[in-house]
Amino acid sequence: MYQGQVAVISNQATWASETYELVDEQDGTTTDLTDPLLTVDVVVTIRSLCEGSSDLVTASIANTKVSIPGPGFQWQLEVDDLSGLCPGTYRLGAKVTINDFVNDIIIGTISVLDGN
Repeated sequence: MYQGQVAVISNQATWASETYELVDEQDGTTTDLTDPLLTVDVVVTIRSLCEGSSDLVTASIANTKVSIPGPGFQWQLEVDDLSGLCPGTYRLGAKVTINDFVNDIIIGTISVLDGN
């Protein structure tokens, strides 16, 4: 699991994340999320820092904002997704579900700047 600041982004620009891979900490192997034998779902959320806050922005495979280029995953959020965020710090989370087993892959923060 990754913890810490994930990125500094603009609320007036497209944000294409880096690709994140799932690596087994014990043996160093990477899980290939494109494996047809796996049922995979990925959901990335942006929330305020307040406990119990609801999702302000959601990226998922279902809404096509998350892609799996193999073996990892990445997301892309557009200006329309981000323009409602005021400048500040937000919680970013990424959950990956593989064959009904849910993993918190990222529990971090992002800083949002007021773009042009």
